[in-house]
Amino acid sequence: MPPGPAGPRFAPNFGAGPNQVIYFNQPGSGRINPSIPGPGFNPMGPTARETPNDKASVGWSQSRTGGPSAKAPSRGEQNDYSQNFVDTGMRPQNFIRELELTSVVEDYPKLRELIQRKDDIVIKSSSPPMYHKCDLREFTLAPEFFGTKFDVILVDPPWEEYVHRAPGITDHIEYWTFEEIQNLKIEAIADTPSFIFLWVGDGVGLEQGRQCLKKWGFRRCEDICWVKTNKRNASPGLRHDSHTLFQHSKEHCLMGIKGTVRRSTDGHIIHANIDTDIIIAEEPPDGSTKKPDDMYRIIEHFALGKRRLELFGEDHNIRPGWLTLGKGLTSSNFNIEAYTKNFSDKDGKVWQGGGGRNPPPDAPHLVATTPEIESLRPKSPPQKSQQSPSVPPMSIPTNKRPLGSPPQNLSAASASVVGQEASEQGAMGSPWLFPMGFKELEGSHAAGGEDKYEGYGLSATFGQVVGDHIEFDPHRAVNMNIM
Repeated sequence: MPPGPAGPRFAPNFGAGPNQVIYFNQPGSGRINPSIPGPGFNPMGPTARETPNDKASVGWSQSRTGGPSAKAPSRGEQNDYSQNFVDTGMRPQNFIRELELTSVVEDYPKLRELIQRKDDIVIKSSSPPMYHKCDLREFTLAPEFFGTKFDVILVDPPWEEYVHRAPGITDHIEYWTFEEIQNLKIEAIADTPSFIFLWVGDGVGLEQGRQCLKKWGFRRCEDICWVKTNKRNASPGLRHDSHTLFQHSKEHCLMGIKGTVRRSTDGHIIHANIDTDIIIAEEPPDGSTKKPDDMYRIIEHFALGKRRLELFGEDHNIRPGWLTLGKGLTSSNFNIEAYTKNFSDKDGKVWQGGGGRNPPPDAPHLVATTPEIESLRPKSPPQKSQQSPSVPPMSIPTNKRPLGSPPQNLSAASASVVGQEASEQGAMGSPWLFPMGFKELEGSHAAGGEDKYEGYGLSATFGQVVGDHIEFDPHRAVNMNIM
């Protein structure tokens, strides 16, 4: 393709005109020649997260008249979001559509109903928001102050890397060293079982956060990733940071568990596989450390314990069902009697774990589930002793048809086996033919399958069809028992 003449660089919403073409891989990127017909770059211009987008036009058309004879650019060159990021600052993830939860589950009515019912029951069972202004460097975390231990702890410490995100703007941030964060007495206020969610940034905090979880008595079992969009504050030019090797546009939150929770028997403590481990949300401007609210929903959908604590919180973190602590709060309203009353039994006692026992289903500090939620949520297969008689495995015909022989030459035994297999498949259905997640299947448990996913985070059979869901579980084994 001949080099294009000088011209303006294309904008993100630049479309193909009747007499325009874009030259790729030229010294001047994104230059146009109004005299040669052809297509243009069309990556859907920046839109708000709530605004639906029309589909981008696809395909390249060969020039019918005029212009040089050359192969049309590939689709990869047409949708070159990396080059568009260099030219405009718009991150590629900005063009992912239907990010709102209501849009994501629109085509899955059962999942949509499940999430709506979960949100409703969380709101109804939430205690009034409470908050306490304190400097966590001087404040001692102790169950005596709160009147209870906690089921969920969310921590967003001021890591040193936060200072380098927006030089000149975030220089004033008072960061904590790794040793200071590690010395927080999280283990003193975490009940058994309990869960921790620790924001660790996208740098050395990934390794340091794992060390923190280990010291606090937790085992890391998940890693939630926040992929950041910048639709409202994109600026051309690359970010030059001496502390990074790549253009960072994500952040991680490590999840840890203390104690042992089994999905097959502890459905009153956790509801797994409702949300994904990816959050795609707008990054706040000016180096702000504010995290997406989607994180709260992931936690509340998963953990049914109502004793939730957030450390290093600010006023925007105050939320029903949560106790927020932090130096950035403007006031306090914490009252130990009013707080513990939300979780006390009829004798005024708050349940406390220990001794290898988990709370009973009727414990007052747990969000009570409903039959409708139980019928909709993903579940682990029952124990082998509890499974209904399973379908015997299919036989494999031994009389294989030689190459070149017609189907009529199949023996009667082989034909009967094939017919039996076909009838069994017709009765069971073929689970791989249905969309993942929301097709009810009869007799869907694997034949002779054993519940290999006893503890949350342990390995399980890949792709098990469970009720009306297909569960894909991690391959690695993680020991959930406290050493």
